[in-house]
Amino acid sequence: MEKTTNNIGKLFYKDYYKKLKYDYVFGSGKADLGNINARIKSSALVKIENPACQYVLSATVLYPGLVTGTGLVHDSKNIEGGYNLGMHFDYTWGMPVVYGSSVKGVLRQYFEEFFLEDKDCKIGDVKPLCKAIFEGGDRSIYERDIFFDAVITEGYNGRILDDDSITPHTEGPLKNPVPITMLKIAPGCKIEFRFRLHDSVIDRKTYSVDFKKRLFKKILGTVGVGAKTNVGYGQLKFD
Repeated sequence: MEKTTNNIGKLFYKDYYKKLKYDYVFGSGKADLGNINARIKSSALVKIENPACQYVLSATVLYPGLVTGTGLVHDSKNIEGGYNLGMHFDYTWGMPVVYGSSVKGVLRQYFEEFFLEDKDCKIGDVKPLCKAIFEGGDRSIYERDIFFDAVITEGYNGRILDDDSITPHTEGPLKNPVPITMLKIAPGCKIEFRFRLHDSVIDRKTYSVDFKKRLFKKILGTVGVGAKTNVGYGQLKFD
């Protein structure tokens, strides 16, 4: 097997197609993907530091794993053995990540619901607090809450990535399933959610950084993050 690469994103989106034997197009052969797929899955973790973040929430990815970026194009659907769905990678280091915008999106989607479950919270504060956290309100850019990419901090059994398949049925529920192969963050990996947060004052009541972290942790631990959470992916156990 060829030497593994540190930049998995480059290997997945750029080098992936350079290694193919395109004679499969003419029906005389198959694409040789076994080697490059093995390189992707065996690539080592590069830890991404972020000195700008102040607060973190650390969690373990539960089975069956965590999926991100499935809406991105990875044009290998007609190649036997190829990954059919995209994945999110950090642009600089090429490591799999959950984009900060995705983390922010799931927190915003469920914020009001979980806020109203807290007996110490004022019902009238939920919308202005939500606006202050996720839109910044009238705060300067230096005082707004920031949601950074969530990154892997520790692999599991020496691996950070694994592959999986889903089998949608195109001609009825009981015949002709078409497997769709995808990459996922392997279950057992440690992932770190990173934030830069500030206290928020709504109608003379202070909602502290600790309150926000507690609420964010509850949301992420309940609904998960990433794609296909409705079928069990993206579930987390917080440290």
